[in-house]
Amino acid sequence: MEISKGIRAKLFFLFIIMGGLPFIILVIAGAINTIAELEESVKQNTMLRNALVSQHVTELIEKNQAVLKSIALSPNLIDFLKNPTLEKREYVTKILYDTDEIFDDGNITALTGADGQQIIRTDNATLVNLKKRQHFQEAMKGRVYVSDIISSMATGKMAIIVEAPVLDETGKPIGMVQRNFNLTSLQEFVKELDDNEISVVVIDRTGRVIANSDKVSGVGSEYAVDNSYKFILDRVYNSSGVIRLEVNEEDSLATYSRNLDTGWMIVTIRPYHYILDQVYDRAVKAVVFGVLVLFIAMLVAYLLTMRVTKPIIEMTNVVDEIVSGKIENIEVSTDDELGQMAKAFNKIRSERDAYQLESELDKLTELFNKKTMENLCKMKLKTFNENETSNIFMAFYIIDLDHFKEVNDLLGHQFGDKVLVEFSKGLKKIFRPNDCIGRFGGDEFVVIVDSLPNMEVVIRKAEQIKQIAFNLTVEGKARFVTASIGIAIAPQNGRDYDSLFAAADKAVYHVKNNGKNGYYCQLFEEEH
Repeated sequence: MEISKGIRAKLFFLFIIMGGLPFIILVIAGAINTIAELEESVKQNTMLRNALVSQHVTELIEKNQAVLKSIALSPNLIDFLKNPTLEKREYVTKILYDTDEIFDDGNITALTGADGQQIIRTDNATLVNLKKRQHFQEAMKGRVYVSDIISSMATGKMAIIVEAPVLDETGKPIGMVQRNFNLTSLQEFVKELDDNEISVVVIDRTGRVIANSDKVSGVGSEYAVDNSYKFILDRVYNSSGVIRLEVNEEDSLATYSRNLDTGWMIVTIRPYHYILDQVYDRAVKAVVFGVLVLFIAMLVAYLLTMRVTKPIIEMTNVVDEIVSGKIENIEVSTDDELGQMAKAFNKIRSERDAYQLESELDKLTELFNKKTMENLCKMKLKTFNENETSNIFMAFYIIDLDHFKEVNDLLGHQFGDKVLVEFSKGLKKIFRPNDCIGRFGGDEFVVIVDSLPNMEVVIRKAEQIKQIAFNLTVEGKARFVTASIGIAIAPQNGRDYDSLFAAADKAVYHVKNNGKNGYYCQLFEEEH
């Protein structure tokens, strides 16, 4: 490559750029440092709010559970459930009314028999049968339980239920006492923690909103259908942490923590633009200082231009040989700029195959093909085995679409291809960007998910895959395929590709042989 006479001019501008690096570094470092500081400040501030809400919930639940447990131990109440009389009923009713007076919180107390039929309610509302309610079923197992948000069968209002089982002298459940909580008090408490920059949301285990600092219009059916924050539960795998996500079409920082007594998720959300506004203010100051640095850099660049022409020419000659293909692999013989360039080029070549590997896609679905998935799985397993951490799992899913052959036979192969494409799009939506999704051919798909903290996530994702297939719609037609899903878990089912594939494949056949439309793993207690 011939070096033009304008090389010195080019070098002059090069050194200007190099001289401007302190300016760029100053701005970038300042912005990064500011973002880090503000994010940490937001994290601490929002975690504190989460802790306050969680403590409030815990105190509320523990106080009521303690009273309910005490009532459940009352000999008179136990005797009434075993042998009800009018005289005993009056005494037990007084106990329940006295409980409401002690709390003075506007909530009610109720007594239910072993058959699920309510016997006494302190609000004198219609007595209903709770046999199918989960909190009653938990009581009949001898467990104290806090429900998610439910609709009261007597009043139709949304409420939270705290219950304690009543046991006879043998320890057998013969009924339960419960307190029904409306959402007003928790809503008011959460609202007190709100300000112009944050929102505090309490979400139950099903994803419905219990309290929201941005909604103060009251409680009722509004909260029964509000699943606008359910997507947060699908994004988190741990009991607490910080994630960046889009809330109400705005980039936000969300701090979340789970209350251990209820399982509810408490989330404090702060729009990211509040952080970026402060970053911008600091960046402006850095720009002013950087202009001065850039002016000094121009003077230094002019002096250095005359001294560095020779090494630049040598470097460009090497680049010319690389571009022209004359050099397949550069021998590293020095530690100067040429040696560093040689190392960089050799590194690029060594990693090129891996990059090309990741680019090999199935032409129809644009998912990874079989060969690529096999190699990616082996790469992930290598990392998994080298960085083994207790309680961290890796899941291997094999998905086989049921009735797909009938779709091809009855509706044609082109329609079948559309089914595969739509199913692939559904898989991409429910998994993270770093999860690997591939098609092994025909109607068989494979998904690899690593860094999982518990089996609940594995089951939730399997259920989502199952629903994608069941609800698939193509050209207005639906309900023509289902999914049989086999699951293998590393390290329990093995630490190599062949072991995991064999375990998952065996699990698929188990589902196929047991009615299809489900998922199975030998580690689960039951088939789904």
